[in-house]
Amino acid sequence: MTTTLTRAWHEPPPFPEGMAQLAPIDAELWAHRLLFDRQRAARHQATDMAAITASIESSSRRRGVASLVLTGSTARGARSSVSDLDYHVIGARPSIEGLPAEIDLYCDEPAEFLAKLEQGDDFAHWTLRHGCVLFDSGALREAAAEVAERDLWPDPERKLRQARSTLDFAEQLLASGDQPAALEQVRGALSLTARWWLLANDVFPLARAELPGQLRKLHQPALARALNATIHDRPDPDALAASLAIARNLTR
Repeated sequence: MTTTLTRAWHEPPPFPEGMAQLAPIDAELWAHRLLFDRQRAARHQATDMAAITASIESSSRRRGVASLVLTGSTARGARSSVSDLDYHVIGARPSIEGLPAEIDLYCDEPAEFLAKLEQGDDFAHWTLRHGCVLFDSGALREAAAEVAERDLWPDPERKLRQARSTLDFAEQLLASGDQPAALEQVRGALSLTARWWLLANDVFPLARAELPGQLRKLHQPALARALNATIHDRPDPDALAASLAIARNLTR
């Protein structure tokens, strides 16, 4: 399997996103990535978001955190109306007291993060490939080098199990009549299904709003339309049920 992480180091990095995908074997290249990611994070955040990030970074540094990464749709510059602010912390959990509720903070110790990469956790892999690294004491650099040298790749079967489980719960919520909760859960189930399909076809998933475009390129227009509707519209219960049926047929 050929991945972006294993490209030759002498190849000039294609901007604006390619730098975040290179494996940081070389210290100079890694320093370049940190600078580029800092610029990318600034470019993709509005003033209020940047203030939240600055607060979390300050708290992280006080706690002696090893690494802090801005992840998710914000890191990709692909936010939608359903986007949160996502961060991946390597080390102790920083304080987010008093900050907005739409923050998702994921924390791993360095050894735990590396174990997740080895086990095929796609979220950990996403952090390395597409996250904006705000600072790093070396834990991420070492992990990325390990991924490149061993050609590690997320486990599609792991994502398939997650998709099936979430589809079950989405069907239950839809049957309960709780439309807002059902919409959120269906969106999550379709996203997991999309990520599984892409990984199984050797394509690394991007941010949620970018998944429909990736699906169309892999000849899955029905799933692409269904997911896009849950992101940008408010489908009625019948449309949500039809979307779940599309995903269910794919994951059987």
